[in-house]
Amino acid sequence: MKRTLTDARLYAYCYLFYKKSIHWSRQQVIDYHDKKLKEMVLHAGRHVPYYRKLFSEAGIDPERFRGLADLDRIPLLDKETLRTRHKEFVADNADKYYPFWSKTSGSTGTPLNIMLDLSSKRHKQRVIARAVYWAGAKRGGCMFKLKGLSESKPKDYDYEPKENLVYLNSSRLTKENCLAAAKLIQLHQPRFFIGYARSFVDFHKTITEAGLSIPNPVGILCEGETITPAIRAYVEEAYQTHIFDQYGNIEGSAMACEMPDHKRYLMEDFFLPELIDADGKASANGYGELVGTSFHNYAMPFIRYKTRDYVKLAPAQDKNFREVLEIEGRMDDCLLMPDGRKIYFAEGALGYADGIVAAQYIQDEIDHLTVNLIVDSHFQKDSFQQIEEGLRKRIGNQMRFSFKVVPELEKKGSGKTAFIINRIQHSDL
Repeated sequence: MKRTLTDARLYAYCYLFYKKSIHWSRQQVIDYHDKKLKEMVLHAGRHVPYYRKLFSEAGIDPERFRGLADLDRIPLLDKETLRTRHKEFVADNADKYYPFWSKTSGSTGTPLNIMLDLSSKRHKQRVIARAVYWAGAKRGGCMFKLKGLSESKPKDYDYEPKENLVYLNSSRLTKENCLAAAKLIQLHQPRFFIGYARSFVDFHKTITEAGLSIPNPVGILCEGETITPAIRAYVEEAYQTHIFDQYGNIEGSAMACEMPDHKRYLMEDFFLPELIDADGKASANGYGELVGTSFHNYAMPFIRYKTRDYVKLAPAQDKNFREVLEIEGRMDDCLLMPDGRKIYFAEGALGYADGIVAAQYIQDEIDHLTVNLIVDSHFQKDSFQQIEEGLRKRIGNQMRFSFKVVPELEKKGSGKTAFIINRIQHSDL
């Protein structure tokens, strides 16, 4: 986005764009993909060191790139390459796009340093705002947010008049905090909820056991985790409303949202999606790993970026955006705290320590957590302290921590590598 375009104009542009693009035909979507892919490849080839080298080695001339017709000539990008070579992905003209760094470990256990820019931020906000509207939120109406808020909110719970928002940090679901937040909900009457599905389960159980009730929302938008049928059934029965499932990543290279027809669709006006099989080829049966190309982050472009999540599409596609039947993301255990809290995510705790290839949390006692780490040559001894400080900021001081540098992470019985493994008996709901 050009520097002369103010943030206000950018916001207005995104609003109008996503209001119109939802009505595109399938051919308009394809034409848009083709156009934006050519633009991003040309920009990356001119300004991004990693892609200059990659395109040269692959024999790709960005000036003559044919868009979708040449897409499979570009090698796939994985998280490990991005983790170890993130500086090479920064455009040499990134400053003109108002960039900022975001460090995260998300729920994957792989710390990443991501540069985002103003355009990518505003486009993502607008797509999510559209999903929130589909789920029943009203412009200016009060909202209840139940998410990991250790970095963005100063208190465990509160009401913010400027945002007309009641919030509760999902990592601080003590009985006291839940009851206090419930009373704020009773007072301010938010009609729309957004947050983590499993946290909504814990919140409802806590206030119900204390004899409190809150007004049912018109809708709940849940994100950040795979929602099992049992969790969906509990939340929808408890709150007497529908869960709208929203999927995305911090890199801004993938997004799927549930529309008012209660079906999920790839947001193909936001990114270019592909499904690939185990050999890295285009899936022939509508099932495969989701690969995304971001359209708006010119400060740090991601082209054909592997998400590590698997998607199954509906066989009959007669709409502009393709329908998603299943998204196989991570569904990890939780950390069970001595005070009864359940921690499903510890977002960002690994993000400020260098040299971590991958990590895993294993709880073997009610007050003890083992952190398994795969590291490289950039790892420093003080990284242990940095991780511990990050964890204490997010989950408190009730846990003891042990750190192990290991050659590989533990796998669960299913053969999958989980970020969180809990060896203490606890309920799934």
